[in-house]
Amino acid sequence: MKQRLPIALFFIAICAMNTGAWGQKVYRCGTAYSQTPCADAVAVDVTDSRSKAQKAQADALTRRDAATADTLEKSRLQDEAQAQADSQAERHKNSKAASAVARKSTKKKKKEPDYFTARDTGAKTKKTAEKPAN
Repeated sequence: MKQRLPIALFFIAICAMNTGAWGQKVYRCGTAYSQTPCADAVAVDVTDSRSKAQKAQADALTRRDAATADTLEKSRLQDEAQAQADSQAERHKNSKAASAVARKSTKKKKKEPDYFTARDTGAKTKKTAEKPAN
């Protein structure tokens, strides 16, 4: 049992050291990037060369930009809601004005039937022609 503990600790240490991410090579083929080389491929170094301070600064700027974007989105949504409410109020106002104009109109239109009725317009002209003149 005493012998197994050091061996287990040794393998745990080796596993801990090998957990680092090993990136694959990236090749640039003209204007495209790929993991497989092409005919005129150029190997590109994609390791992060920033210091921890530079990375922290970039992360802080990213968080600030995200907060600014959220604020701008909320402002835009409020503006859109206000514009929609104004548009609805204007339509409501216009419909009231249109109904007032319609009420002022004294000419009543003849109600059209829900079904189609064929009429002979020539028959009316014959009747007027047959009436004797006084």
